[in-house]
Amino acid sequence: MAQQPKLTVSGYRGIWGETLTAEIAQRYASAFACFVQETRNTHPTFLIARDGRESGLEIKHAIIETLSSLGIQIIDGDILPTPTVLFAVRTHEYDGAIIITASHNPIEYNGLKFVTHKALFTSENEVADIQKRYDTNEDTKVLEKGTVTENTTLGKEHITKIISHIDSEKIRARKFKVAVDMINASACVLDPLLFEALGVELIPLNNIPNGKFAHKPEPLRENLTDIARLVKESGADIGFAQDPDADRLVVIDRYGEIISEEYTLALGVEAVLSKHQGGTVVINMSTSQMNADIAEKYNGTCVRTKVGEANVVLGIMEHSAIIGGEGGGGIIYPTINTARDSFTSIALILALCAEREAYIDEIISSLPHYEMRKDKIPQTGTPDVMYRNMKEYFKNSKVNELDGLRLDFSDKSWIHLRPSNTEPIIRLIGEAQTKERIDTLFEETKKLLAL
Repeated sequence: MAQQPKLTVSGYRGIWGETLTAEIAQRYASAFACFVQETRNTHPTFLIARDGRESGLEIKHAIIETLSSLGIQIIDGDILPTPTVLFAVRTHEYDGAIIITASHNPIEYNGLKFVTHKALFTSENEVADIQKRYDTNEDTKVLEKGTVTENTTLGKEHITKIISHIDSEKIRARKFKVAVDMINASACVLDPLLFEALGVELIPLNNIPNGKFAHKPEPLRENLTDIARLVKESGADIGFAQDPDADRLVVIDRYGEIISEEYTLALGVEAVLSKHQGGTVVINMSTSQMNADIAEKYNGTCVRTKVGEANVVLGIMEHSAIIGGEGGGGIIYPTINTARDSFTSIALILALCAEREAYIDEIISSLPHYEMRKDKIPQTGTPDVMYRNMKEYFKNSKVNELDGLRLDFSDKSWIHLRPSNTEPIIRLIGEAQTKERIDTLFEETKKLLAL
């Protein structure tokens, strides 16, 4: 067996039957139960859900068997999207949740995500605590055998919440025709409910939640050729693609053009701030400048955090932000949910199109335009030395060292360097208003760091 990965703030992911087995899942579930029992001092109630992968059912049964024997009261949500789970924990005040998902990882993977009673993913300190309990195989306190209750209404509750905060009447009046790639995973159980509630004609693709992915599950351009073709050939007004646990969203225009996932959040920010001027937006250090420009247009403020959904959520809470998210296709709209939520994203984008009586390509053409580039370079020295060289060379830049090194320039171009946690490389991302400008910045950076 390959070396077992460790639990991180993104959860635990492994190859089913190798670095993830029923026993590993049970031990992590037990460690999490011990952590919750000690920190909450209650008879805990956990929500258990999965993203539809074939191995998920076996893992779910194994976890439920372990948790019920430890006195945990279990709500079995079966196949549910990640954002629905976080919504349910907050709404019903559950003590925690375990989501059986490997997010956008390939089909042979599965994993576990842990959610606290705050409806937040476990933090770095909490992860360290759970991992320690896993490593020592610490036992939980058995109070009495737990019960298992199935709940099939959580998805409907999530959709009802979204509809209550969206101008659904304008969406219904537009009579949209929408094609969606649900990747045979958790989006399949909620998308039909959402589109029916919005009066939208749904053209589904990969809509059976059996975990048999029709293509590589990460919603990247090269993996979305089928949905792009379907949008164009069906005459749909717009198309969407979701990842297996349905927190990320990519937009496809009526011509079958796959829109950069950086635009997903920008469209959400445009939709919300145009109605709530002066609001605060929270994004991470590597997310497009488009969002800051839109915030400025509506007299708002844009705050940047470290990379990572958990950091963005904490930033949203700290600054009482009205919206936030990351450039990977994830909108966080705390009025509805404190997590990246593709269903909320779809509703916001359709409402924007309906209110402006425009197609998505027309709205995108009205937004600020930037050329983004991503790359990686060998880490030839310590990050501190590399950062010092960068700051000395780019003397006229604005320096931010919250998360690696970010340099901002007067023409709104920027570059961000972060060392990888798993490889001896530096991740480089940047943006400028022209391709020539960002290419020049990258060439100068690579030459400088190769010294």
